Amino acid sequence: MSNNLTRRRVLAGGATALLASIAGCSGATPFVGKRTERTETVALDGAERLAVQTDLGDVTIRTADREDIDVHIVKQASSVTADITDLAFRVERSGDELLFRSEFTGDTELLGGRPSMSLDVTVPEALPVSSVQSQVGDLDVEDVVGDLDAETNTGDVRVRRVAGAVRATASTGDVVVDRPEALAGATTSTGHVTVDVPAIDDDTRVESETGDVAAAVGRDVDAVLRARTSTGDVSVSGLSLSDSTRTDDLVTGTLGEGGPTLDIETDTGDVSVSALN
Repeated sequence: MSNNLTRRRVLAGGATALLASIAGCSGATPFVGKRTERTETVALDGAERLAVQTDLGDVTIRTADREDIDVHIVKQASSVTADITDLAFRVERSGDELLFRSEFTGDTELLGGRPSMSLDVTVPEALPVSSVQSQVGDLDVEDVVGDLDAETNTGDVRVRRVAGAVRATASTGDVVVDRPEALAGATTSTGHVTVDVPAIDDDTRVESETGDVAAAVGRDVDAVLRARTSTGDVSVSGLSLSDSTRTDDLVTGTLGEGGPTLDIETDTGDVSVSALN
């Protein structure tokens, strides 16, 4: 890696730590501020899928053998003068979709920052989860069903064992997609991307601007592969690639019978493409 990359990562890490500290989530010092937590049970009442959205806070989603949804809600603020009652948990319904979201109605203090709300959600095993979003916070989703769109601006995205097509996006943070049914895309601006690609349905991008990218591709995937970096190395191994061209920073070729394009790339970092076991 170049010195320029190292400096970028240090700056990105500092920005992330600052945001986490403002939110009252930094582990560098004991927490000082306000914190409340509670658990709610939400009935499905005919809902056929779930979406979760929070502006500031982590979201974790798991499944269990149950017929309703359990939501553990943690609200906190780094300022002892902040009013965390101005941050509310909302449940909304639109057609057959159930939406969980946070709503802040107060004023953001200059030094205290804005209160955060983290959600730990347990859903029935058969309930599809359509989207999970946070502006600042980590997303961690495991063992759910349905085509899933997971997106955060600042934070990591970790998605595991989803019975559906997964699209995972971050601006500053790492992205990990492990054992989805299919991959619809995985991107970040600053961070590493590590994905399994057992199948794709359309043109698919696996991309970081600053960070390493590693993709394990199913041996029966039919696609046109393009693996590229501007500053770093590219390696493709364990896959049968026809009509290929190979240089240190670019590998192209056809997987299986060809089809949609599978772009795996970074501007600054290494790209590694291997066979999915």
